[in-house]
Amino acid sequence: MLHHALNLDMVTLPGESAWPAPLSLAVAFNEVVLIEGAGPTVSSPLLEVASTLAPPVSGHVRHWGRDAATRRREKIYRLRRRIAYISSRQVLLHLISLAANIALGPCYYQGCSEMEALEPHDDLLEQLELKACLSQNPPQVSKAIYRRAVWARELVKGPELILAAIEGEFATTAGAAMLASVLREYRARYGAAVLLLGESLEAFYPLGHRLLLLEGGQLRKQTILEHRARPLTAYLPLV
Repeated sequence: MLHHALNLDMVTLPGESAWPAPLSLAVAFNEVVLIEGAGPTVSSPLLEVASTLAPPVSGHVRHWGRDAATRRREKIYRLRRRIAYISSRQVLLHLISLAANIALGPCYYQGCSEMEALEPHDDLLEQLELKACLSQNPPQVSKAIYRRAVWARELVKGPELILAAIEGEFATTAGAAMLASVLREYRARYGAAVLLLGESLEAFYPLGHRLLLLEGGQLRKQTILEHRARPLTAYLPLV
């Protein structure tokens, strides 16, 4: 248990669910787990429970070996700073600029200025092609730019666990390539654990350590064919 950033132990998700009941799912330190066949509506219950934004009907949700249900409210808030939660339900504050939205967390917790908060993440903003739009407010930008800003806001927190649904622009070939590059560089720098869900995640196979298929209310393990040619030394960080 202590070797996992996230562990869902015999969890029943709220509402009508396409997921196994109960569901057991673990994401190890520095591991990337991909779950295909889970669109935005299907993804939401799992992501909300995994990020502590909703309680499970039953079972245990553990982060870094600690049960979320046993933590006090202030501990939960601190825990969420270590987690990036990204889905279509995440919104930006419409009355402030994209830059202010993205820098919000570091400015609040570290007491720094907007410029100081964003400067270390200049490469990230460049990769997401956001720099030309930072002065605009969310209602002024396209849906694609809006979703990129949500990703940027979550990643500048320096999360150790990324929970995300792949949809919209990032489900297209070009968008997925952009995001895969962002995640590759982020993990090289921070070594975060990642759980990605989407209808098709082929663009993210080179990042993945495990691929699961959600089908008929069951999670089935799939082989990532790209990995067959990898040397065994590529897996040493997971040992």
